[in-house]
Amino acid sequence: MIKQAIFNFIVEKDTKSITVERSFNAPLDPVWASWTQADILCKWWAPKPYECVITALDFREGGRWSYYMQGPTGDRHFCFFDYEAVKVRSSFSGSEGFCDEQGMVNSGMPVMHWNCAFNATDHGTLVRVVISFNSTEDLEKITQMGFKEGFTMGLDQLDELLTSRSA
Repeated sequence: MIKQAIFNFIVEKDTKSITVERSFNAPLDPVWASWTQADILCKWWAPKPYECVITALDFREGGRWSYYMQGPTGDRHFCFFDYEAVKVRSSFSGSEGFCDEQGMVNSGMPVMHWNCAFNATDHGTLVRVVISFNSTEDLEKITQMGFKEGFTMGLDQLDELLTSRSA
């Protein structure tokens, strides 16, 4: 039986955080792989019509994920994710932000701290992401840039990918 997906997106200005909970009707292993393996991650991370191009993915504590999102007109937005903690098939955390092509952090843009937890459920997998910001202004800047809409699109793309892989 396929259960309706859980989706919660909670912005908490008092704690300078965004909490996203999303369930998937897929076992833990393919959901975990979708967040940690470059060949799968690049297929869903960027909201359409953007494409995620991964230039490096060193998924380990102290490792870095470097990528850019490329738009249909060729515009590129370079980003990084520095992994701080990894518990295989359970959680990972780290800092994400915008950078230049060489990976130098763009100090004019917010850096976000992500805590991602993965839990098997009776009907699939629940992913809970808590994103913390240094200031309310940083939180507001990211939300005004369309983070909710873009991340929601990416998670929906992941759901489609997981569904097509299990069919």
